Amino acid sequence: MFTVKPLESPLAKAVEAPMHGSTVEVHLNDSSYLPTGEKPRKPTHCVLTPKFVTQAERIHHLTVYEDDVWILSFPKCGTTWTQEMVWLISHDLDYRTASEVNLLDRSVFLEFSAFVLNYPGDTIEQVEKAIRPRHIQCHLPIALLPKQIWTVRPKLIYCARNPKDASVSFYHHYRHLHGYRGPMPDFLDALLTDQILFGPQIPHTLDYWNVRREMNILFLHFEEMKTNMSDVLRRVCRYFGKTYSDQQLATLENHLSFDVMKNNKSANNSCVLELVESLSGKKVENFQFMRKGKIGSHTEELSEEYIKRFEEYIAKHLEGSDFRFK
Repeated sequence: MFTVKPLESPLAKAVEAPMHGSTVEVHLNDSSYLPTGEKPRKPTHCVLTPKFVTQAERIHHLTVYEDDVWILSFPKCGTTWTQEMVWLISHDLDYRTASEVNLLDRSVFLEFSAFVLNYPGDTIEQVEKAIRPRHIQCHLPIALLPKQIWTVRPKLIYCARNPKDASVSFYHHYRHLHGYRGPMPDFLDALLTDQILFGPQIPHTLDYWNVRREMNILFLHFEEMKTNMSDVLRRVCRYFGKTYSDQQLATLENHLSFDVMKNNKSANNSCVLELVESLSGKKVENFQFMRKGKIGSHTEELSEEYIKRFEEYIAKHLEGSDFRFK
């Protein structure tokens, strides 16, 4: 079903992190059941871990329901933000439950236990047993999603982000949560050569973009959520067939603002920091899961050389596509 290629280059070994260990490329052998989309394209592989490989068939054969809601993204592209927004809009703005039940339990991270070493639970089983309608968060590319998604056709929401900003955010995530202790240039070099967990980012995005119309995927951009959240909220409402007053939407927009979200313990993934601390036995210092939430923050940390390399990397991958990052 899958072909697995260990990543054994010196760079791949240099960017291994204690949270997940060594990495492998996971390739889908038979993609004939996937939607063809607007242009024929070979679905991308994904950098994952040997532990994930042991769980890949479970995910492939997962039962999917028509009323499922799937939040899909590459890491650090506005996932948590999108999860909270989508859950509230589809649950009639139930702020009380949102404050009482942690987002990780309201919108389960499907493959979390499949790549984190010594994870004290089974997030795939958690999804299987979740009360419907299930909200499921996932960083996997289309090739590794459950097969039934393409015939059952649940709600699919994808959030994209400019790779330059996403890469800087992912570096800090890798460093503070995954336990990576190497230099930033090694991480960036590994990302630009598709040797970082869940990569490669751009083919991941393009695969979803290619099937967005065929599969009725709601395609969002992190940057749009920052600059025009009111319009994004209305788009999400239309997708779910929901109608709210201008005042209700204004209240929701405030709830979803970065300053409110980063201090919302029910939705800011602070419990992930606690889990990492319990697994590693070390305190996570000077880090919040929701760190800056800025557009263009890469200019504060990337050198001109790396900005140029990222621009060339992006241009190469986007050649022949009508998709553009914001």
